[in-house]
Amino acid sequence: MFDEEQNLYSYQYTLLSIYFGFITAQIAMVALTDFKNKHHYYLQCPAGKNWKLHVSENEVSFGNIASVTKQTDHMRIKLVHKNFSLDLKAQYGKGAFWHCDDGKLQMGIPGEKETTLYYSYTNMPTSGKLVLDGKEVRLTGKTWFDKQGGSYSIRNLKTHWEWFSLRFFDDEEIMLFTFPQDTHFDGTYITKDCKRERLDHYKIERTGTLRAFGMKWSSGWKLHLEKKEKDYVIEPIQQGHMNFAYFEELCYVKNIHGEIVGYFVTELLPGVLNGDWKTKDECGKDVEKVKITNLLKRIEL
Repeated sequence: MFDEEQNLYSYQYTLLSIYFGFITAQIAMVALTDFKNKHHYYLQCPAGKNWKLHVSENEVSFGNIASVTKQTDHMRIKLVHKNFSLDLKAQYGKGAFWHCDDGKLQMGIPGEKETTLYYSYTNMPTSGKLVLDGKEVRLTGKTWFDKQGGSYSIRNLKTHWEWFSLRFFDDEEIMLFTFPQDTHFDGTYITKDCKRERLDHYKIERTGTLRAFGMKWSSGWKLHLEKKEKDYVIEPIQQGHMNFAYFEELCYVKNIHGEIVGYFVTELLPGVLNGDWKTKDECGKDVEKVKITNLLKRIEL
């Protein structure tokens, strides 16, 4: 998203439901990144006495911090944080598309029962208002809307993923869902004329890593597709941020000529590169033993 002076922002709203036996926990996550000033704002709230989840045919709201309302030709998205508020209109654009195998995505090892159903609105022209620290600006850009659900265990590190969404300037999109621990991957290609094609043959190579929040994360990739210009380089715009129990980065997509041809958003889970390991400080000294299962206690609110 860009303001009238072409300053870049990104926003996120995630509503997560997790089942623990007979108990269901709902968690809302709201985030905004101001790239010019290198500020990241984040709020995480469990449903409860102070924040109640309300679901109706045309609206999902979470207390007074988030709501998504379905209108005839757009979604109305409202987010509230102590430092900012967003009021956006996201048009349906090219519409919704099932991903991977007609919506079915295997979470990790093929053949096991760890599966989800997954669809997205990948190209939603968006405009609206941002109030940040008391200053109001108008924003325009694109929204990517995901809906995914199914039965899989977040405690099973083999289900931890590196997810990628490529938003090309020519109004085409690609979603890639990779599980590097098992060399399992899947994806979807959406053309500008609204055709959907499964992508399960591509190569993505990690070109760098970084340490952040006491863990190791991928940062930078080379991508080879049998589509479009085939070869791309993915470069982070700035170091990403930890939201909930995953790491997110906004990147540039560049072709082999070094031209920026789109944006790339990635979501990385810690089990891909960490597992049970000792974190190290900047001098390379062991700090503490980190168990991902303990890290994921952030989920069990």
